Amino acid sequence: MRNCFLIVFFFLTVATLQSQSNFIWNSKKDKIKIPFELTHNLIIVDVNFNGIPLKMIADTGAEMNILFSFPEKDSVVLSHTDKIQIKGVGKGESLDAYLSKKNHIKIKDYEDTNFEIVLIPSQDISIINKLGVPINGIIGSSFFESGVVEINYQKKQIILHKNDLHQNDVRTKKHHVLDVEFHENKPYVQMPISIQDNEKVVKLLFDTGLGDGLWLFENDSLKSSNHFFVDLLGVGLSGEILGKRSRIEQIKLDNLVLKDALVSYPDSVSFNQISLLKDRNGSLGGDIIKRFNWFLDYENKRFYFKKNTQFNTPFEYNMSGIEIQHSGLQWVKEAVRKEGGIGQVNMDEFVFEDSSKRYNYNYELKPIFQIYAIRKNSPGEKAGLLVGDKILKINNKLASQLSIQSITDLFQSEEGKWITMIVDRAGIRFTVKFQLEKIL
Repeated sequence: MRNCFLIVFFFLTVATLQSQSNFIWNSKKDKIKIPFELTHNLIIVDVNFNGIPLKMIADTGAEMNILFSFPEKDSVVLSHTDKIQIKGVGKGESLDAYLSKKNHIKIKDYEDTNFEIVLIPSQDISIINKLGVPINGIIGSSFFESGVVEINYQKKQIILHKNDLHQNDVRTKKHHVLDVEFHENKPYVQMPISIQDNEKVVKLLFDTGLGDGLWLFENDSLKSSNHFFVDLLGVGLSGEILGKRSRIEQIKLDNLVLKDALVSYPDSVSFNQISLLKDRNGSLGGDIIKRFNWFLDYENKRFYFKKNTQFNTPFEYNMSGIEIQHSGLQWVKEAVRKEGGIGQVNMDEFVFEDSSKRYNYNYELKPIFQIYAIRKNSPGEKAGLLVGDKILKINNKLASQLSIQSITDLFQSEEGKWITMIVDRAGIRFTVKFQLEKIL
């Protein structure tokens, strides 16, 4: 995917929290390979938490581990809990939460028997609706502090290394080096950018939990170009995040240059509740980080990187102006040709006979897609679409056969592409057509 329509982005400010990991290396090898799913530029890993399988985002920008949803058919037991208050990005208020200690987490052969996590009960973050994947929480700094962590975006693997990196290490021989500062267990890097022909060195949070490539905070010396549009940037712990979307001439990582990169400038109101590092200028996120393979060496405060096959992928954005989410499930009937006798029929299957033809009709639960936001003056708005419209078909494909990822890829595909949608509004079906429009 090129650039996400949703940014899953979390800051936490929690007083006097300190995590002491009890990491156990269970593998007989000097590497632990952890496969991940890359969705909307976010790293999603399978985790066993207190015996329950969960899906969590691996987030270098999170100081603490966070749990905000549970599997439908499982219950999660937490012990040693203390009630706390947290503040997050967004326009909402502070949230009640619970800090839980001495939990057990297992990711492949990685184990931590003193895993601390912040539980946010009854929080309507609805990440599953926006991403289309059942996300249960976030793995923060304690995971990345456990040793040398390699992130290979090409192979979609996190590789934990038992052996420390040393000078002239063969593993990083062809890599560039990036010095890192740490504040509250979160990594910050500095790099030059060019905006309107002015070069400036910016200090950025290295944040794999941010789907966008680059966020910058506007101030007197750092401003967006005049060519931008206002958009919903995403959702934080305390609500929606609005801001500007624009482009910058270039961003440099050592001598590697990314040109015409997308940049977002979040509204300062979204950050009123949290304390930002004084000289921080923004965040470096997944849409840039994924263009490299990384070795993260927290102990020696150095990150090593080299470009991968995604380096030259154009920076694209949603040209339709409409944002789509899951809004429940529906039964969808699919006919399957059945040869020979009828045989055994399951409770969720029905048999139809037409002469010599026999079919099984399988009924499967499929997601309902609904528009939850529309950008002003966008192609979607001009076509007459409204928030709340349910999408039935896109370009002659049933919405139930699509995913949020594939729909997002379509909306970012090419300028001028025609999109035909059949939608349902309060029980009335109608068709709309529009062309994708590039304004940046």
